[in-house]
Amino acid sequence: MMIKTAQAYELERMHALLGVSRELLQTDEVADVLALAGRAIVELAGAQEALLIVRCNGERVVAFDRRGRPLRADTSHPWYRIAADTLGGHGRQGTRGGRTMTLRVPAANAVAALAVGWDCDDADGRGSERRRLLTTILGLTVAALGKIQTRSSLEELVASQHEQMADSVRAHASELARRDAIEDEMRLVATTDVLTGLNNRRGFFVEAGQAFRLVRRRRAHSAVIFADVDNLKQVNDSLGHEAGDNLLCDAASVFRESFRGADVVARLGGDEFVAFTLDDAQPNVILSRLQDNLRAFNLMQERPYRVSVSAGIVECDPDGERGLRDYVLLADQQMYLEKRRRLH
Repeated sequence: MMIKTAQAYELERMHALLGVSRELLQTDEVADVLALAGRAIVELAGAQEALLIVRCNGERVVAFDRRGRPLRADTSHPWYRIAADTLGGHGRQGTRGGRTMTLRVPAANAVAALAVGWDCDDADGRGSERRRLLTTILGLTVAALGKIQTRSSLEELVASQHEQMADSVRAHASELARRDAIEDEMRLVATTDVLTGLNNRRGFFVEAGQAFRLVRRRRAHSAVIFADVDNLKQVNDSLGHEAGDNLLCDAASVFRESFRGADVVARLGGDEFVAFTLDDAQPNVILSRLQDNLRAFNLMQERPYRVSVSAGIVECDPDGERGLRDYVLLADQQMYLEKRRRLH
């Protein structure tokens, strides 16, 4: 089960607030404004109950039930006094006992106050986040009600709120994109061989493992080729390790060019290379192509050494029980048989 990151949660919340803002902008009925506000309080903040007091050309008192439905209320409501004190500046905004929160907008010369309650204490520690969320909802609600009642200053208020939320959404989207880019770069570093630029062992088994499972489901042809660079130790001893590294890079280049773009090619470590190919050609054809490419490279490139590899290939049985690692080991064994045959 995928767990949302704090940034993803914040982005989702901002999108939801933008949706509420758009709906409030399109509404011309007080009942619709209150219904939207109640739904947002319950769905976005998880509240079980709330009381709203708005003082603008008179006083309006509205209660919201567990489903966010607005209900008529008056001074007899048990939360009226704490909400009225908060609105008048006589009561402090804040969380009361972890289950009730009061707030007002604007902070100075407030015109509306909201008291919100939950069935349990703030166990998830999101009190500050809920306060910001409810403050935004209350501000949007007051702006929408002000539009209906006075038909003035709505565009400036809501446009400002909308722009702030849009800026926040863009900032969070940019941050998520930056984090994704960093994660992609870290993943690439973790799965790439530094010397040759091919997949490393981890990258091979991740990428080839996915292709292997897909091939098996489709009952398609595939093969594993294991190759070992010849005479690397002699080159290191006689020409130095820099020349040995160059030999490995040359062998990697030829090995990569011998396969298609969809094939997975890797350096397992040292002088060992491996490839998983979906090529329909027979094994001897694949090996012949590799040797032809090596001969062509040695003829065209001037090097103080000759690039040569010993290779073994094993066809994968789509109906068999063996896994990818088993075929890599079998191809390794075939490579050693080929190397011994060539030496003798």
